[in-house]
Amino acid sequence: MTTPVDLKNLNYYEQEPEDQTFYDIVFDITHRCNMECKNCYIPNRLIPDMRLEEYTAFVKRLTKKIMIRLVGAEPTLHPQLIDFINIAHEHGHRSVVITNGLRLASESFVDKLQATNMTHLCMSMNGVDRDDWYEEIDELRCADKKIKAFKNVVRRKFFDLSTGHIIVKGVNEDAPERMLALIDKEGVEDITLRIKNVGQLGRYMNEVDENVKLPDLISLTAKQLKVSEDWIWSHYGAPNRYTNVVEMNTIEFPLDPNNKQRYSGRWVKMTDWNTDNGIGIPDPGNTRRGRITADWKVAPFYEHIKMNEGEY
Repeated sequence: MTTPVDLKNLNYYEQEPEDQTFYDIVFDITHRCNMECKNCYIPNRLIPDMRLEEYTAFVKRLTKKIMIRLVGAEPTLHPQLIDFINIAHEHGHRSVVITNGLRLASESFVDKLQATNMTHLCMSMNGVDRDDWYEEIDELRCADKKIKAFKNVVRRKFFDLSTGHIIVKGVNEDAPERMLALIDKEGVEDITLRIKNVGQLGRYMNEVDENVKLPDLISLTAKQLKVSEDWIWSHYGAPNRYTNVVEMNTIEFPLDPNNKQRYSGRWVKMTDWNTDNGIGIPDPGNTRRGRITADWKVAPFYEHIKMNEGEY
């Protein structure tokens, strides 16, 4: 079972945009979604869409250049997504869209994203190419649409693409191997596979004691991607490559030991979202990633999600 969290133990605080210290800020621009995934940290669908005017005013107040993470529920459902991206770039920030990928099956939609000169894109592929996995984890048989979206993106060779894979015990534990086969088949040279376990936030499938733990996640990843466990563990505790922040729940490594260029070649980023750490959230105290509050301040990402669980 998962131990209830005492919110008084969370190191929660809020910052004004002028004084904020995070390197990445998460903007949940819509709570609407076109899927009903069993693992979702913001399952409330009743929150109104983020208003572009308020977002613009906030971005103008930022004094530090950041990575703006445009997220949802499903950010591609926001009718002004392109404007959100463009405004980030107009003010000197980088941006990434984190999506379930269904709308990327439309070539014209991917064309619109590419026209913004946005270079970072992350799409979830929990089931890789298997409908039964998607149905079990994400409540939708959508493999064909996901593969079409994946091909639409990689064919352009424009985006720094990441694919997201939540590993659920007894369901999709072979996802790393199947994803490697897919990128081999499509000839994808530059990509990051983001592999994590279930996080006990919002709506989720596995309690703490049912989850794939980090050592097991490393073991199955090493075996399937044909690297040694020692190679993976050797990157544990290394500072984040563009912020120099150490994140003890994250391991980032290239599949080719000779590759030192982060956004070139094939990389893996593993994240431990399990909450069996005495605090009850993944990576408590993380200083890299913040999240926009409902009243336009910035708070620590995981702490803010937990404080507002089931609501904003």
